[in-house]
Amino acid sequence: MTFAAVALTFLSARPASAALSISAETDKTTVEINDSLYLTLTVTGDSASVPEPALPRMDNFNVYSSGRSQNISIINGKISTSVAFTYILSPRFIGKQKIPPISVFNGKEKYLTQEIEITVTKAAATAHPPGTDQSGRPARRQPSSAETRTAMKPEDLLYLTAETDKKAAYPNEQINLTIRFYTAVPLTSNPQYVPPQFKNLISEDLPPVRNGETVVKGARYSYSEIKTALFGIEEGRASVNPASVVAQIHSESAIDPFDPNFFQQFFSMSAGQGETRRVASNPVEIRILPLPAGAPPSFNGAVGNFTLSAGPDHKEIKTGEALNLSVTVAGKGNLKILTAPKLPDMPDFKVYDTMSSLDISKTGDVIGGKKTFTTILIPKTEGRRIIPPIRFSFLDPQTRSYRELTAGPFELLVKKGDGEGKNFSFAHGGQPAGITPLASDIRYVSDRAVPPLLAAAAGRVSALPLWLNLFPAAAVLLSLWLARLNDSRLKNPLLFRFRKAGGAARAGLAAAAEKLAAGRPQEAAPLLYDSLLAYLHGKSGLKASGLTMKRALSLLREKFPDIGEHSLAEIRDLWEKLEAAHFSPGGAGPREVKDMIEKYSSLLDLLEREFKKSKRK
Repeated sequence: MTFAAVALTFLSARPASAALSISAETDKTTVEINDSLYLTLTVTGDSASVPEPALPRMDNFNVYSSGRSQNISIINGKISTSVAFTYILSPRFIGKQKIPPISVFNGKEKYLTQEIEITVTKAAATAHPPGTDQSGRPARRQPSSAETRTAMKPEDLLYLTAETDKKAAYPNEQINLTIRFYTAVPLTSNPQYVPPQFKNLISEDLPPVRNGETVVKGARYSYSEIKTALFGIEEGRASVNPASVVAQIHSESAIDPFDPNFFQQFFSMSAGQGETRRVASNPVEIRILPLPAGAPPSFNGAVGNFTLSAGPDHKEIKTGEALNLSVTVAGKGNLKILTAPKLPDMPDFKVYDTMSSLDISKTGDVIGGKKTFTTILIPKTEGRRIIPPIRFSFLDPQTRSYRELTAGPFELLVKKGDGEGKNFSFAHGGQPAGITPLASDIRYVSDRAVPPLLAAAAGRVSALPLWLNLFPAAAVLLSLWLARLNDSRLKNPLLFRFRKAGGAARAGLAAAAEKLAAGRPQEAAPLLYDSLLAYLHGKSGLKASGLTMKRALSLLREKFPDIGEHSLAEIRDLWEKLEAAHFSPGGAGPREVKDMIEKYSSLLDLLEREFKKSKRK
């Protein structure tokens, strides 16, 4: 394949126009109320990356992300990608339940899965006889709900706790958060769980929900446990705000709270009447430590325990043909944030942009998997060529030291290409070879006198009213103004982006408000996040892809010395909230999104005033 052919392939594989397909399947269509099922969504496309599916509201199920697996292939320059997203669904109600169509959007068209019907049945009866425990021995008498309520304080009947396995960690080091909901009394409706908001942290689900029984201060409780993996973003203070549960309790026991299937049973109950209780967990503070000194040049923020493998897909190749160089980082850690290891200089090759594929696993409450970076190389000359060693470094939090891994070097034999010197045409279609007419010596003569076309047109224009003749002049003036505007934009793109950033941010704000009004807050939060990054990109001049909070605030201080610390603090606070909503699997609720829209609108007004004041000075 020639260089031009590969370049044409990449141009035709843009994500915005890539063909997509999505399919959905479950591991079972009948499930007990105390069980769970796996939902797998497979998205395929002819580009290096595919968009994530947009999960609709599923009020009949509790949904938890369980991981993803990606496969990318490049054959003769043609790219194809398949990503499988896995979710664990726990049913909340008995009966016929439906998983609605799930969509994926490529920028132009939306693709949908088929609706899936799930039959949720009652939990199977326990094997041991009534009045005995699982070993067959006589069971101790359990207190009735009335006795429990009488003997305990109201605040002890049900409560929520939150704790982490670490109080201090490095950026991108995994921290496990455990939230437990305890109850000693039956509930008359399914409780509403509101997950916590995070500051300076991103999160990943660790499904499934665990249920069990325990004794606290002599009282027996049933509990439901939810675990989440957290990763610090940058050095400094991080916090987990309180989570909350809204539940209804009743004096008459509808179900036994000490039944092994208690939590699945109350999820299956319909809403009933009773006393409404709202309980909140304790806040948790975490310290994100500074990275140790002495990081090697190949370190790019990876924290965990990894291995490195790399290599080309061919040992022999011809000039002009495409070669895939794959670099795979595998192990335990936050693979989502990993960037491609920097490739060494390779003057003998034409190097294209790097594509990545990601597999995430959550075995044993540890985030891990592998991430593969694929770069297409095209050798320029024949002979024996060397791809120098590739290096990757990470911080091992157990030993608090850096480790550098190396793969390579790799030797290739490059032969002379068969198609060198051959001309290629990439025009669509074609014409058969044959005689091409160059001229004609026959002219047809008309005996009818006809005025020249230009003179006839001028005569008709002259007959029009005078005010209509002003339109051409107005069009010329408009064209000149647009040309000068475009010329100014090309000469000073930073100034143009600076001036247009406010209007673009307002447009993003309006789009997010429309999503919220349509009942889709999970789509509104990412719009706000992208809009804020674009706004700060326009004001600071730094590319949005390289924009970090610390860098953005530093640039704003440098370019606008008069900007107030209050404004910078507001930017930091909004950024953290939007980042948490954007990267958290559950996203933000309608109320949180509404608050962020209002905060963003007020912040834009404040910043625009301060930027104008600084510019006048």
